[in-house]
Amino acid sequence: MKFSHLLMLSCLLTFSGCGSNTNVYLKELDGVLESKSEHESRFKEKISLIHSMYSKYSDADRQFEKCMALAEAFSAYSSDSTFRYLEKCQKIASEVKDEYKAQKADFALAMEYTLAGYYMEAANLLSKYEYPDVHQELLIDYFKVKHKLAGEMKAFTSDNKVRIMQLAEWDNYRDSLFALLEPYSYDWFDMKREYEEAHLNYDMAKKYAWEMVKASDSLSREYSTACYFLQFYLSDQNGASERIEWLCRAAETDVKCAIKDNAALNTLSSLIFSQGDVDRAFRYYAEHCLPDALFFNGKLRPWQISQIFPIVEQAFQKKQHERARRTTWAVACAIFLLIVIILMLLLMIHHQSNLNKVNARLKLADAKVNEYDKVKEAYIAEFLSRISDDIEKERKYRNHVLKYLRRGDSEYLMSEIENQPPIEEDIQKFYKMFDETFISLYPDFIDKFNDLLAEGEQIVPKEGEILSPELRIFALIKLGITDSGKIASLLHYSANTIYNYRSKVRNKAKGDRDKFDDYVRDIS
Repeated sequence: MKFSHLLMLSCLLTFSGCGSNTNVYLKELDGVLESKSEHESRFKEKISLIHSMYSKYSDADRQFEKCMALAEAFSAYSSDSTFRYLEKCQKIASEVKDEYKAQKADFALAMEYTLAGYYMEAANLLSKYEYPDVHQELLIDYFKVKHKLAGEMKAFTSDNKVRIMQLAEWDNYRDSLFALLEPYSYDWFDMKREYEEAHLNYDMAKKYAWEMVKASDSLSREYSTACYFLQFYLSDQNGASERIEWLCRAAETDVKCAIKDNAALNTLSSLIFSQGDVDRAFRYYAEHCLPDALFFNGKLRPWQISQIFPIVEQAFQKKQHERARRTTWAVACAIFLLIVIILMLLLMIHHQSNLNKVNARLKLADAKVNEYDKVKEAYIAEFLSRISDDIEKERKYRNHVLKYLRRGDSEYLMSEIENQPPIEEDIQKFYKMFDETFISLYPDFIDKFNDLLAEGEQIVPKEGEILSPELRIFALIKLGITDSGKIASLLHYSANTIYNYRSKVRNKAKGDRDKFDDYVRDIS
């Protein structure tokens, strides 16, 4: 069927979309296309077999049969090889001056010219023959090629007069074929299908296309052609799914039969492209349709492909650019998210570091609190003991005083009071008690305190002393008592004396004198 006519029919039919089985058919076809080289290898084995069958014969008849067989085998695979072998047939016929062989070779070559789009060459070759001169056995071949050439020229001419003339010839040659073809044969059904289609009776055309499918071998060029024709007559209620099914069958058969001059895969590619399957359509065109058409080296098929392939390629490139853009955005988003995650991790690490520092400070503060509690408990216990002792002493002394007062012996009491030891002894006892308690809590205080002083300025208690006055003052500062007045009251010194001691020691400090008291409080 002519390309423009088929395209017109395709436009007349409206398809609702692919059915659920569409992907199954396409995947099956993809599998067959992947094994394309294996099928071509089998085709080449067939060619080798033909060569081997005739290799032992050298007579003209056998050589003619061999070249005709090879031309027929190559007819859908390579136009150049087909032409070459048919031209050999012409040469053999000319050499032996066999009119029958010459006509057979000429009609076959004219048909191949027509199928490949070389209409002028075909017309020139047929112009030397008139109906009465054709051998009776070759009439079908003669009318077939004349019919085919008229149909192609009718479809592709831009001259309306020529089209009308070729249309009339096309109909006449079909009528001639009906008189010669065996009824209900593949070719007979094909002519009936064509007739019904020409008269726009598509239901009947579909019926004869079905008969063509049934009358052909499923692994033959005829079957592929029948499937290809059938898909055009399917009603729109079946949607594109049924069309795709039969186009896939036709394309699979083309691959299995090593047919390079194929129409099914081209039409299928155009159909699935119109439905949005840009990737597969581009792959079919780029990897199979166009390479096959160029390999076959006909005129018609590359021209047909050139009408649609640039559009498919442009859509494919646009889709690739869109994919690349989406990929770029996805990568950019991924990088952005990664950066955000890294920043969050760094923030968490920083936050955790701060928490660790806070926890460390809390632990230190807790340790200090525990330390202060320990000091508090120690001093409370010590002072409770001392207070209890003092209360007991006071109670005994009170009873003692009352005893002598009741006797009226006040002179004895006065003498006893005057002879009591001086208050300094009690103060020294207080110092000793404080020093012992403090050093029991901070045994390294003196060494650590001296580490805060400049070289040669260390304070060493005198023999018999636990703490010197300076050390005792700063021991109270370590315990949190920083007011000089309170320190003076506790140690029974004047406030001025305490101030002088503190200033004198600060001047000996190794570090910042203003922060010396803080350094002392941090001694553990």
